[in-house]
Amino acid sequence: MDNNRLKELLASMTLKEKFGQLSQITGELYVGQVDEEMVETGPAYPQHILDEDTIYTIGSVIGASGAETTNRIQAEYLQRSRLKIPLLFMHDAIHGYRTIFPIPLGLSCSWDEQLVKLVAEETASELRAGGIHVNFSPMTDLVRDARWGRVMESFGEDPLLSGNLGRAMIRGYQKILRDGRIAPDGVAACLKHFAAYGAGVAGKDYNAVDMSMREFFEFYGKPYEIALQERPKLVMSSFNSFNGVPVTASSEMLKEILRGQYGFEDLVISDWGAVTELQKHRVARDGKEAAELALEAGVDIEMVSTHYLEHFEAIVAERPELLEDVNAAVMKVLRLKNELGLFENPFADEANEDEVILNPVSLALAEEAGIRSCVLLKNENEMLPLRPEHRNIILVGPFARTRELLGNWACKGRFRDAVSLEEGLKQADDSLSVAAFDSLEDCPKEVLARCDYIVVAIGEYWEQSGEGHSSVNLELEDKQKQLIRDVKKTGLPYTCVCFSGRPLALQDIVDDMPALLWCWYPGTRAGVAVSKLLTGQETPTGKLTMSFPRVSAQTPIYYNEYSTGRPANTSSYSSRYQDSDIGPLFAFGHGLTYAQATYSDFVISGSRITETEDLWVTFQINNPSQYEHSEIVILYIEDVVSRTVRPVREMKAYQVVPVPAYGSANVEMPITLEDLRYVDADLRKTVEPGEFRVYVNDLEHPVFTFEY
Repeated sequence: MDNNRLKELLASMTLKEKFGQLSQITGELYVGQVDEEMVETGPAYPQHILDEDTIYTIGSVIGASGAETTNRIQAEYLQRSRLKIPLLFMHDAIHGYRTIFPIPLGLSCSWDEQLVKLVAEETASELRAGGIHVNFSPMTDLVRDARWGRVMESFGEDPLLSGNLGRAMIRGYQKILRDGRIAPDGVAACLKHFAAYGAGVAGKDYNAVDMSMREFFEFYGKPYEIALQERPKLVMSSFNSFNGVPVTASSEMLKEILRGQYGFEDLVISDWGAVTELQKHRVARDGKEAAELALEAGVDIEMVSTHYLEHFEAIVAERPELLEDVNAAVMKVLRLKNELGLFENPFADEANEDEVILNPVSLALAEEAGIRSCVLLKNENEMLPLRPEHRNIILVGPFARTRELLGNWACKGRFRDAVSLEEGLKQADDSLSVAAFDSLEDCPKEVLARCDYIVVAIGEYWEQSGEGHSSVNLELEDKQKQLIRDVKKTGLPYTCVCFSGRPLALQDIVDDMPALLWCWYPGTRAGVAVSKLLTGQETPTGKLTMSFPRVSAQTPIYYNEYSTGRPANTSSYSSRYQDSDIGPLFAFGHGLTYAQATYSDFVISGSRITETEDLWVTFQINNPSQYEHSEIVILYIEDVVSRTVRPVREMKAYQVVPVPAYGSANVEMPITLEDLRYVDADLRKTVEPGEFRVYVNDLEHPVFTFEY
């Protein structure tokens, strides 16, 4: 359909039909609670608003998926809709639809934009096969507080990495063709949650956010700014207030910053019920005022609540100037539907769905992503990988046999499709004798007597992280700590494998862990991915993208903290806690490998950077091992003296470098003038003359110093 026909369609719409297109409801209103593909029964909608006339003006549906279900809803809707404008179906496939990949925080530990893009591509294919057109992903909220349950959906604590991985995910979801349209097996990406949702006070979900605009533009806003360069079709406004104003009612955030400074031109959708929550924020007296505030701020689509539909006549009568924004919003909805090809073919291909769901390519990618997301945090005396003499293995702990390794927000993933650690270890090496038990007490004495090696499978249960699961206690449960200590008493060699949706505080147990492989939630192929690492068929290569606190009360903790007049040292009169060691237990960027690569031959192209000439840092990575692997290289810069206080270090570049077994690789990393710019106290992007230090990975001392 060309643009002129879309304009004609818009001109033919009644005011109710326009506001219907700007409203999103759940699918059971059309066909009832069909089957398990329906996420849940929706809220108690006001029947006098969503009557049989109004529900056939609605623009989009949330909470329905599967080709058969979405087709039933679409057919019912189109049969009774006056203008026959197809519905958009939207869903939350945060780390996969039916094939589940590692949680985003785990994926980020691969640092691999291409891998993240491929994961998004496979997710999009399954979504589209299941009748879904819009995915509420990626989440690029910067996070520094592990108490927040939704850290599992994030890409960690660095704005550059978060933005780049978000951008890669958008590219993978939308599969933009040469003509600029979304591919037939792509979906529209929805960047979320704008803005600063990950900075809620005290790590509590849905909490207020209060920060300086300098902090926002320098850190929390940067991931959105970067990801928006990939032109997602939607942005979701966040639940939280920002400096006293709920974002869903903030013209400053949604119009001046999102649209004005960041250049976003497409659809803004509220989060679930966020418009009606303006009343609970107490910035709106009633639903009419809430709807008016959201419309004025620039929220195009109201998710789930129905205040637009309830009050549109009164609002437009009192504020006729808003009709221009309404028409623009409706046109954006129509254009998206047209770009997705829904006017020509509004239905999903039911015959194709089974071929796409859990297809071999997706499963193989899930396994690779699972391997690449794991981080080896400790490996004393090379306890990993298993050695040839380790043939009789005991798996013990609450995660030894379970298939519940998908993590929260697993969309349509099913535990029965997942591979447990026990199953994975048996598949990885059929010469191993593997016995699995929930506790050491369950293990028969004769099995323990012939055991060569114990793998302790521990962690945080999947229901304990995710939306609505903020926690003050980030420690392992006591019985898991006791399990580790009991295993230690056996005198047998052992290692710990941990599953979680967030960094945990391990100060009081980490010394009892000779080796620790952090697996996050690896997804459908979890057991196989982890087992290939345990057996040495693959080497861990992941590096942390979020710092691990020593104790729960040490959060928020992050690597790029501001310099202070009293840097942390042994004195109590410095920036530290008197009853804790300084710094995180495991820092951002930490991660071991079996390869034990070394770095050498550092060279910088010059001693001064200019307006016209960049600098280049080159060096060599040497791999003395049998493992071909991907080495993650991180370059940091320290601004030695500046007018405004700066972070102690900032990551400015990173690379994932393939290094052959028994070989080496040459690395070249640029430093540009743009890398030196920062937002000053007057909110101006500036770069100052002076001295800068360059660090690589976790080296304590700079490898180079240069000037501008």
